[in-house]
This record gives sequence, C-alpha cells and structure tokens, in this order.
Amino acid sequence: MWLADPVFLRKSPPVRTQFILLLMLVWVALPLLFDLPLSVGAAFVVLLIVRVALLFTNVKKLPLWALVILLLATAVWVYFRIGTIIGRDASVSLLMLMIVLKAFEGETLRDWQILLLAQLILMGGGLLFNQSMLMAPWLIVALFCLISSLGLLAGINPGAAVRQGALILMLSFPLAVILFVVVPRKDMPLWGVPQPQQSAVTGLSDTLVSGSVSNLILSNALAFNVTFDNDVIPRNADLYWRVMVMGDNQGGQWHAVKEQYTDEDTLQLPHRAVLAQQPNSRMVGYQLIIQDDHGRIPALDQPLADNKPDLTRRVGNVVRVNKSREGLRRVHLYSQLTPDLRQQMDQGLLNYYTQLPAGLNPETRRLAQKMARESGSSEEFIRHIMAYFRNGGFQYTLTPKRNMETLNKTDYFLFSGREGFCEDYADATVWLARAIGVPARIVIGYQGGEYHPDGKFWQIRSKDAHAWTEIWIAEKGKWQRVDPTGAISSVRVESGVENALPAAQRDGLSSSYPLLQKYLDKGQFYWQQWVLNYDTSSQNSILSWLKLKDIPKSVLLMIIAIAIMITALPLIIWLRKQGSVQVQPLTDGINLLKQAVIDAEQLELSAIGPLELQAILAEHGLLNDNLAALLAQYIDWQYGVAGMPDKRHQRAWYRKVKQAVRRLS
Repeated sequence: MWLADPVFLRKSPPVRTQFILLLMLVWVALPLLFDLPLSVGAAFVVLLIVRVALLFTNVKKLPLWALVILLLATAVWVYFRIGTIIGRDASVSLLMLMIVLKAFEGETLRDWQILLLAQLILMGGGLLFNQSMLMAPWLIVALFCLISSLGLLAGINPGAAVRQGALILMLSFPLAVILFVVVPRKDMPLWGVPQPQQSAVTGLSDTLVSGSVSNLILSNALAFNVTFDNDVIPRNADLYWRVMVMGDNQGGQWHAVKEQYTDEDTLQLPHRAVLAQQPNSRMVGYQLIIQDDHGRIPALDQPLADNKPDLTRRVGNVVRVNKSREGLRRVHLYSQLTPDLRQQMDQGLLNYYTQLPAGLNPETRRLAQKMARESGSSEEFIRHIMAYFRNGGFQYTLTPKRNMETLNKTDYFLFSGREGFCEDYADATVWLARAIGVPARIVIGYQGGEYHPDGKFWQIRSKDAHAWTEIWIAEKGKWQRVDPTGAISSVRVESGVENALPAAQRDGLSSSYPLLQKYLDKGQFYWQQWVLNYDTSSQNSILSWLKLKDIPKSVLLMIIAIAIMITALPLIIWLRKQGSVQVQPLTDGINLLKQAVIDAEQLELSAIGPLELQAILAEHGLLNDNLAALLAQYIDWQYGVAGMPDKRHQRAWYRKVKQAVRRLS
C-alpha cells in the first residue's frame, strides 16, 4: 500500500481494462483499414501490436521524446504515402495514427478517457469514406463499446458495464429517432469535404480506350438509385444515362470535351411547361441518389434546361453540380426521352467534331468513302454503317480479339477481329462518320437498369456502363443518337447486358444468392433514401404520412416538444436514479476519499478506518481544515451518541467530499 497521486483520475486502470480499450480501437478503425492506403493501415497495425506488447511488460508509458519522434515519423510516413498532410485521406490517416500513439502514453484514467473520446471522433472519420448500410451495425457496436468502456474505467465490473451500455443505447434510441425526424439535413452533400482528385466512384474515365467500359461491366457495384415521378416505368431501351461526351481524338484515343465550356446558349431544348401540356411529349421527372463523382450527374437523354442554381450543363448537354463534395447527393431532373438534340452549330464546332489524327486507320477511311458514295443523306449513311455491323459477322463480347496494333486499332476491329464491346463499336462509328466530314462524337454513361417493383425504384450499376454515339444530321439541324451496339445485340439495349453476353461471360454480373441480393438492394435503397439523404422533402413526406403537414406550426412544435419529452423521459429517470442512488452516502463518500489518495485493492481500502485515513493524509501534507472537518463529522455520525442524520444531510456531506477530492489536485 502506498500513497498515490491525489487525483483519482490519475490512477491507472487494470491491465485487463486497458487491453479491452485497445481492442475497441481496432473495431473503431476497422472500416478505415479498408479505405485508407494499405501502408497507413500497416503502420497502424504495427503500432498497435507494439502497444499491446508493452501492456504486458513493466513499461507503462513511453517517454515524451520517444512519442515526439514517433509522431514526426508518422506525419512523414503519411506525407510520402499519400502525397500531402491535408485533405480527407491524409487528415483521417494522421488522426488514426495519432490516436494509437496516444495509447502509448495511456497510463492514467484521464489518459484512457481522452483516448475513448478521440475514438468517437475517429468514428466520424470512418463515415466520411463509407456510408453504406453495413456501417449502421458497425456504428451501433462502436457506440455500445464506447459506453461500456466508460463504465469499465469508472470501476464497474465487465458484466455490469455491458448491461449498462446496452440499457443506455436502448433508452436513447426512441429519442434519437425523434430528433432525427425533427432535424433534417441541409440541401447539400452529406459531408462538406472536398472530393479527392483520385476518386471516381462510378469508374467512368474521361479517356476512352479499348477495355474502358468492358472492364467496368465485371463490377456489380451500385452506381446510383432512381425513382420516377408519378410511378412512371419507362422502357429499358429509353434509359440512356448521359454522363460524358468524347470529342477529341489524340493518337487513336478519345478524350472528353473540356468541361470549362458550355454550349447551353446554342442548344434548342423545348420548354418544360410547353412539354407538360403535350400528351405525347415523353417528358419524365426523376430523382437520383448518387455518390458524388466530381459533380457528374447521369441524366436521361435529353435533360431539359433547369433553373436550379446548383446545377449547370456543360458541352454536350451533360449535367454538372457547381460544387463537388464527398458523399451522396439527391438530385431531381426532367428529361424528354428522345434520341434527338437540336443545336445551332457554328463552323468552329463543326470543325472540332470532324477532326481525326492524320494517317491513322486508312482502311476505315476507304470504307467510309465507299459508304458515302452509296448514300444520299446523312441518315442513309448511318443506315449503311448499321447494316455493315449487322451483316458483317460481328460479335458482341467482353473478350474481343486484340492485336498488338496500337494506332490502327479501328482498322483491325472492322476488317480482322470483328469482335468488340460497346466502346469498340462506338469508336468505329465515329471514325467512319468523321472520315467523310460528318460531325460525330461518343457519349459515355449507362444504359438500362434494374427495376424493383416492390419499392418502385431503379438501380443502375457499373455493369450498366455503356458507350454510344451521336451523329450530326445537317439536313435537320440536330444530333441523332446512334447506338451501333443495338445493330449487333438489340437484347443489350432492350434487356440489359446480362442477357446479351454469352453464358460463359455472365459470371459476376448477378448475385449467386438472388433472394438475399434482392433484400440487400431494397435495404440499401431505403438506407440512402431515408437515412443518408433525409432532408426537408423526406421530412415533408413523413409529416404528410402522419397527417401533420398542414397543421399550424405552433401546434406542430408543441407536438414535437411533447414527443421529445416522452421519449427522453425514460433516459432522464434512469440518469437521475443513477445520480441519486447513494444507499449509504457516508460509506460512498469515505470510499471516494480513500480511492483518491491511496492506491490499493478494494479489500485493503475497506480495512482502513477514518482515523487511519486521517493520519495518512496528515503524514503526506494533504489534511486541510476542510477535510479534517468532514472526517470529524463522519466519525461523530458513525460513532457519536447523536446517531445518524437524515438522508438529506448525508447527501450534502457526500457532495462536500466530492468537492474536496477535486481540490486535492
């Protein structure tokens, strides 16, 4: 038995408790180990293993100079592995490594409490990278571990700490639901974090080469969810989701047009109000929930002009948001389901969309000249191209024949390989058109999607990625959508890629457990719709369902206040009960004083009487007038002739003891 630091929080928790807290750190950091660079995760694991090893030695904490060296080393490590120490990835990496370094100086209860609070911040860092449905159980378990760990640090035995953590979560859940419904998020991305430059959630690249789209097909990752206004169910063949326009060919590779330009003033889009009055306008309204990919918004051909201040349209009538931020977006758009896009073209645009690299693909150029001589118009020329694909023995495949030719790839595809995916057919079509001076361009996006009738929503995945073309019809002053893939495999356009590919190439395009996948898809949709993107429109939907939307605001506020009080009442009662449960305030107070100044097991502390405690305090210069009076009062009540006072006086004495313990620091 020896005199400890007089501050209770500077006592060291048991080794078992420290080990449990380190295990909790593993759980909190687990999602980040999959999202951050592998080298950062490896550094975290190594540091944590070293800390656990030190836990079972006599080394309670590292000296300050060693921690400073480790801190500088981790900052340098993050800089060289990520290239910066600012931004989302670098900041969260530094935070995670600094928290594990904080564990190296974890000796006192105060140190470990700070470590737990730091882990709470790290939980938010995990949500910056991943807001999938699977993060919900992870977050609940992490909060449960945090609450239970606080109980462990307070000296509660593990079983009681676990029960207390579960009880607090259950009592808090109804209140959390009410507060969630009452306070929707703002109309902006969920997280105000700039989009990392290397991130590309959809996987669509601004450069088109052989394999650019076919490689995406192998992924079944969700790209975005869509719901149509008024429960409209469009045909799969009408769902051309426009994302990027490719117009510049350099060395045989296609590049997206520069998005700092816009041709919005030259587009001749019909007015939405006029279309709404026409019974056969084919205008649809729809809402997308999409992970922000540098502001790119897939929009159905053809997206109509909008007055929304956060949206702009770039060259090729593609839709962009003005401020790209990390996280999910909810965007509402209108489109006219038409393959035509009318535009006023000047000579500069005509020249741009007819440029080709000199000297490449001579056989393709000769074929284009032959087709042109046989055509009386641009539309007839397009029919010749489609007939050439349809009747030329071409095949639609994920694994086409490739040769070693790096420049004349289109020649090889049209005359030798005759196997390709959508990007191959789109490339060849634009080459044929431009070879005779007809403006043409490639459009990259998605085609089709999977409809879920139970929830009345569509899910578009990476496997729906597609490339098609637009050819300028000068006689009619419009761009006309031409999908050459449809000439080879009409099933691809009408029923999706899974039904168009040979059976041997369908592996991975659909789940091995379709029933489970169905429920996961529905769950993911509702999670994004009602949790991650819960905004004012979602709140209005709930209020309408509860018949509360049209009532006066004062009445609504009163109902909300009552709901908050009712749901908070069980938690308040439990907290008050825990705060006021002092069955023996005198015993609890004297034990608190012993624990604050003496480092010993509970059994040893119980053997120390008030006079012995007074002597220990006096011996070490800690016995002041206030403590002496409190101990004298305790002795008088416990052993005096007057007997015990009422509970009110006992609780007042207990509060004074707590204040005296705090002053000991």
